[in-house]
This record gives sequence, structure tokens and C-alpha cells, in this order.
Amino acid sequence: MTRSVLRYVEHRIIRDPETAPTVLASCLHEGCGWAAVPGPDVAEVDRQCMAHTGLNAGHGRFLRGFEDIALVHRVDSPER
Repeated sequence: MTRSVLRYVEHRIIRDPETAPTVLASCLHEGCGWAAVPGPDVAEVDRQCMAHTGLNAGHGRFLRGFEDIALVHRVDSPER
């Protein structure tokens, strides 16, 4: 009979502090290819979306996204 020992290691995930997140948005109106200029400021991307809606009636739905680089670190804990 073979015995196995299972060992679980705890990890945590954080945003890479050396990078900035990127906020994205694109109009979902059929046939519209408009997209906001990506950047790190959610409020600025939201302003771009509102300006697009103001200039284009019926273009009020947007796909928004948030991208960042994450780091996974092993959490050192004492052996049990």
C-alpha cells in the first residue's frame, strides 16, 4: 500500500504595485465601434462614455472592463 502526504500552501494575490490598472469601455450599440481611450482613471473613462451618449442618442450601454497585473505570493506560515 502506498501512502501519500498532502501539503497545502496558503497564497495571497495582490495588484502589482509597480503597475497601474487600466480601465476600458466600449459602446454596445449595434454597429458602433466607439471605445474610450483606456487609462487608469475610472472617472475619466466614465466621462468619455457620457460624452459619447450625449453626441449619439440611444448609445447608452457600455461594456466596461478593468485590467491589472497581479502577483501571487506564498504566505509563510509555521508548520502544523
